[in-house]
Amino acid sequence: MDKPKAVTTPKTNPTPNTAADKPLYVNKKLDTVLDTLAKHNKSIRFINGFRIQIYVGNVRQEADGAKSYIYQAFPDLNPYVSYTQPTYRVKVGDFMYRGDAEQYLELIREQYSSAVILADRVDIKRSLMVSPVSDNN
Repeated sequence: MDKPKAVTTPKTNPTPNTAADKPLYVNKKLDTVLDTLAKHNKSIRFINGFRIQIYVGNVRQEADGAKSYIYQAFPDLNPYVSYTQPTYRVKVGDFMYRGDAEQYLELIREQYSSAVILADRVDIKRSLMVSPVSDNN
């Protein structure tokens, strides 16, 4: 009878592989960089966007009236009244995209026909809270 042959397994090298340790080091370094970027991004509050200017004039009561109209008709838009002697300006909304501002412009022009869209610095958080026009109707 034949004797069964002994099965031999190849021996593994017990020395540590430095290439396997390298990804851990890279991951830690990457996490540090990503945390730094995340903190920087959280500190950014304003971006270039658009607002709708609905009133320009010298009468404060009319500026306040325009502001009140926006609060009542479009509660999700924020009105901004500025005064540079002798002119009052009322701007509305925080829009990231011009297309969003144009949708509201059509509705606002029913009351304020001279309303125009202007480029402006807008608050990021407020711009995210503006709902699409279809939700208001």
